[in-house]
Amino acid sequence: MPLNTTIPTLEHWKAAPSIDTLRSIYDASAHQWQDNLARLGQLHNYQLLFKSQAVCPYLSHIDQTSQILDCGVGTGAFSLALLESVAQPAHISGIDISHPMLTQAQQTLKNRCATLDLRCEDIRRLPFADESFDAVIFAHVLEHVAEPVETLREMSRVLKPGAPLIGSVTRKSLGQVLMSLHWHNRGYTSNQLASFLQATELEAVNSFDYGTGWSRWMCLAAVGVKPR
Repeated sequence: MPLNTTIPTLEHWKAAPSIDTLRSIYDASAHQWQDNLARLGQLHNYQLLFKSQAVCPYLSHIDQTSQILDCGVGTGAFSLALLESVAQPAHISGIDISHPMLTQAQQTLKNRCATLDLRCEDIRRLPFADESFDAVIFAHVLEHVAEPVETLREMSRVLKPGAPLIGSVTRKSLGQVLMSLHWHNRGYTSNQLASFLQATELEAVNSFDYGTGWSRWMCLAAVGVKPR
């Protein structure tokens, strides 16, 4: 059955925050970011996500030679959860617009992966060649961009054929609306998120709830695979 690639619209996309606005917000939050994630239970829930049956089978190929890209790496929490779910350390590359976040990510990941390459760049224009990575992951960055499908296509561009794209986003809800007053983030429904990945021409697309507590209420995850 053909995939439905109709792209739903969200009325506030045209009000996407500028890079400078986002950088200022996340620079100021970097020093307490890991503590906030731990307080919300998000560190544990990221681990649950990568060990879940919805995601774990897509990581069975990861070994010490694998190259992983984290788009919007932040303090490294999402990459760390992936590394803790696989048997061997992989090579991690991370992109973020905030230097203080990258400084925290360096401390979080430096002893946990085979090599670490952190860069202050824009995820909409990734500084990597086509088909460079064995997996691409992202957590709570898609909510900040005006064109999520184009951003996902850029992530897919650097994926090797047969490799997974795995991400977490904020669920569209009253809680998300309140969060957006400070974080300028959008929210998505499960159907919207799946439609974005389908429009990116990924296969085996699945969007789903994950975690417990705050994450179960506020977050969605998705996975898709680049065609061979």
